[in-house]
Amino acid sequence: MTKTRQKLPPMGLGLKIFSTILFVVVGSLVLAFLLLNPLALPFLPGHHAGVAKAAPSPGSMPVQEEQAQLYQCPMHPEVIESAPGNCPICNMELTPLEPTGSRPAQARRQSPPAAGERRILYWYAPMDPTYVRDEPGLSPMGMKLVPKYADQAGGGGDTIKIDPVQAQNMGVVSVAATQGEISRTVRTVGILDFNADLISWVNTKFSGWIEKVDVAYVGEKVRKGQTLFEIYSPELVTTQDEYLRALEYAASLRTSGRPEALKQAESLLRSTRDRLLYWDITENQIQSLETRRTTQRRIPISSPVDGVVTEIMDQALEGMFVQPGMNLYKIADMSSIWVHADIYESDLPWVRTGQPAEVSFPYDPENVFAGRILFLYPEVSQETRTLKICVEVPNKTRDLRAGMYADVLIKGPAIHDAVLIPNSAVLRTGERDLVFVDLGEGNFQPREVELGLRGEGDVVQVRAGVVPGEKIVTQGQFMMDSESRVQEAIAQFRERRSGKGMGGSTGVKKSQTAPAGTGH
Repeated sequence: MTKTRQKLPPMGLGLKIFSTILFVVVGSLVLAFLLLNPLALPFLPGHHAGVAKAAPSPGSMPVQEEQAQLYQCPMHPEVIESAPGNCPICNMELTPLEPTGSRPAQARRQSPPAAGERRILYWYAPMDPTYVRDEPGLSPMGMKLVPKYADQAGGGGDTIKIDPVQAQNMGVVSVAATQGEISRTVRTVGILDFNADLISWVNTKFSGWIEKVDVAYVGEKVRKGQTLFEIYSPELVTTQDEYLRALEYAASLRTSGRPEALKQAESLLRSTRDRLLYWDITENQIQSLETRRTTQRRIPISSPVDGVVTEIMDQALEGMFVQPGMNLYKIADMSSIWVHADIYESDLPWVRTGQPAEVSFPYDPENVFAGRILFLYPEVSQETRTLKICVEVPNKTRDLRAGMYADVLIKGPAIHDAVLIPNSAVLRTGERDLVFVDLGEGNFQPREVELGLRGEGDVVQVRAGVVPGEKIVTQGQFMMDSESRVQEAIAQFRERRSGKGMGGSTGVKKSQTAPAGTGH
């Protein structure tokens, strides 16, 4: 019986089969990698520049996307157009936006967010919020772009929404508007001057020669009734003689029994006496003349007030011939003194005639003089844009002198039940005043306000636009203003793109209406 041996496949055949299977598996993996990996797309056959072929998925057709070129104004970054042209604001030529990267559009497409993941709308530059991109990267200033999430979109109208973490990074601080009393203290400097109401000029109403001078220097203190000088006047001597004769004639007729003649003599006596009084001859001097019964050659001229001699017509008055009405002495009563101070136009609402004022001096700040505003001058200085006021200050000790510098403090009248916010919270655009109201949960609303008076420190009155209790942003409002502008620019750009997709004209320009919250 013959046994047949079963033939086994040779060892080399098994290796060939294994290699073939391995090659097929590896090739399939490589092909799948090339089809699914966007970085390998340029190496695929049939790939053309600017066109990316997406790998087909079950139940879907291949998607082909082009990267749209946008154009922006160099001077107004919020002006974004999909076609070249000129800026509707400044008429400058629009420039193409820089490409956001060398990766194809398919690579920049965002995949749908996973469950619980925040959806990103766009990326923008933190220092220039109008620089918007569809993917992360760097701004023209080299700063990292910041994402704008879908849950940060505005809640309607002009309201903007900012993530609390981003608001903290921006340094946003809010305080509540209050209702209370507002006042202001005006501080300025002034120069002391003589009280114009207490200045007296010494002159004569008759001509003559000054023969003796008793007060000859500026700065001398004089008392009321003190003799300043003695004058010889021929008119005055003649009138004295007439008065003495009229006096003797009237005395002789009182016992004559002639009433008509006595009446005429007394009339002449009164007219001569009145003439002496009109020439400022005092009652005492007339009585002295009646007692002496002789004329006086030199008549003394006395000071009409207590004060200080501030001016003399000539240092050598003795021997001078004077005419009627010639001012010889200027005497200032120093019982009170004036302070001329300058205040700015912005302080005018706090300054009124009759208000109390405090006057002090740098060399003695603890000694404070209480005065009052006497009047306000009618004209503002064209050089300094200030208004001069006059403060009257009592000078009982006569220590205050004209020409001294003084510190003036004026406390303005208080305004009660005023709505108050920090002045630093107001954005002034030139046409209107804006504040950002903190609505809570990251919502902020730009609001136009009507301002009143500015008080002491950083407080300003609000007449309309804000009610007590509303929280007002005091720090970070400039970043919010930029956020409001960029949201407005993007919204308008999307509206134009939406209108184009529905058959609208591609030549629609951006409205020149200022973005919400800016007023620019």
